[in-house]
Amino acid sequence: MGGEIDQEGARDAKRSRTTQLLWLAVAVAVAHAATLWGTGPVDDDYIVYRYARNWLEGGGWAFNAGGPEVEGATSPLWLLMTSIGVRLGVAPEVWTPLLGVLASAVSTWAVGACALRVVGSRWALVAPWLVALSPAVAWHANAGLGTVPLAAAIAVGVERWTAWSVTGRRACLAGGAVALAAACALRAEAAVVWIGWLVLARPERTEERRAGGADLAWMVLPGIVLVAITAWRWWTFGTLLPHAFHVKSLPLDAELEYGSRYLIRAGSEGGLPYLLVLGALVTGTSRVGKAVGTLALVALVQVLVVGGDWIVYGRFLVPYIALAALSAALLVDRWHATATPQVAALAAGIPFAVTLLGFAARPQAAFESRFFEDWWRAAGDAFRERAPEGSSVALSPIGAFGWRSELEIVDVLGLTHRELLDAEPDLEFVGVKGHHRHDGTWVLDQRPDYLILGNGVIQPDTMQLAVNPWERGILLDPRFARDYTSAEVELEREDGARQTLPYFVRSGVEPLRWSR
Repeated sequence: MGGEIDQEGARDAKRSRTTQLLWLAVAVAVAHAATLWGTGPVDDDYIVYRYARNWLEGGGWAFNAGGPEVEGATSPLWLLMTSIGVRLGVAPEVWTPLLGVLASAVSTWAVGACALRVVGSRWALVAPWLVALSPAVAWHANAGLGTVPLAAAIAVGVERWTAWSVTGRRACLAGGAVALAAACALRAEAAVVWIGWLVLARPERTEERRAGGADLAWMVLPGIVLVAITAWRWWTFGTLLPHAFHVKSLPLDAELEYGSRYLIRAGSEGGLPYLLVLGALVTGTSRVGKAVGTLALVALVQVLVVGGDWIVYGRFLVPYIALAALSAALLVDRWHATATPQVAALAAGIPFAVTLLGFAARPQAAFESRFFEDWWRAAGDAFRERAPEGSSVALSPIGAFGWRSELEIVDVLGLTHRELLDAEPDLEFVGVKGHHRHDGTWVLDQRPDYLILGNGVIQPDTMQLAVNPWERGILLDPRFARDYTSAEVELEREDGARQTLPYFVRSGVEPLRWSR
């Protein structure tokens, strides 16, 4: 009797230590994301802020208030979440990173809870600690765009539906359905996780536990949400997919080339592709293990086909951090069962080694973010204060500048209007994903009062303005030389440093005050 009590006490102590280590990982995830506070949001998140403000003020789903409605903010739920902060009066530059940091904690907890349920040893804790230590998760928690909230929604959905797979309890099914429905409302590609989990990881039904109508309703809830959003998009904008997908799409061979380079780069910036590849090695008869392995590979193929984007730390891969971390934990547990403890411990270090590789990219990524976004905010403030009311500005980085300036923006890259959808992608001169469609003639047809080229940055190595390849058409149009005059104004950056902003002003329009 005493021996049984001792064994039960030992099991309780082990569970207590495991719980403590899981919550410690959650705390580390929050602290890790907080170390990058101020390096975000990225410029594209400011596009969402401006859409939210215009929508709340009755300006429609448009980047320019009262302008044509185009889905330039491609995540309806993220726009709604951002709008809540704007309505509450919280600066969105604070609100969205705060949501991201909280989501990193939720992701860590959900991945840990799932791993503890499906991994049969102490190596389950590999999964939450990989999330907590991931520089990609910490970075995108601050960068915005709903990336880490999407990862959290997928992680909670996987955790709850894993519990449903094991127990068959309807409450677990409902919780997972709501989380995966939220994921689909953030980005449509989350549907692959819903479909995969539904097909691969649902519990075996017995005569005593048949799927009833309520079960089926919860199972299809994410699909209902996805269909509803697609119907709304078609009714409102006339397209089945987000506008950004169409304006950024390239021929398949080009997408595969960009996707390959994207995965290689992401591998050196946090190892997410490597962790997802581990999913292919997760074998066995477990329904959950099969689902994790299959969906990890699907995630890789999906990112490969869409070509990724220009943002660091594998933004398109971060939402699948739950699959990556669970793959690693399941594989380490398998090694533990078939090898010596020393070999298993060494194997456990492999996923951490590839994850910690990403720390090498942190200084440069933080520098670039502060250098560009800080500058575009300062430039937007200067135009709001110094440009005549009702002025229009044409430029490529429209986010932070557009949010701060509150002026009419002529979007050079077509993220917020439909005029470039028929333009052939420029694969010869443009090498930045998502920047291939441009039309300098159309830009000048809009007769913008001011032009900002080359991102408004004088290159520190040459001390000259380097016009972007997608802005060549503006320079080649004879109206540019005839109607626009170069000017520059010295501004103070947010860090107190002085920097010159080069721009062009149309004939008959007053330059900014104190310009040269």
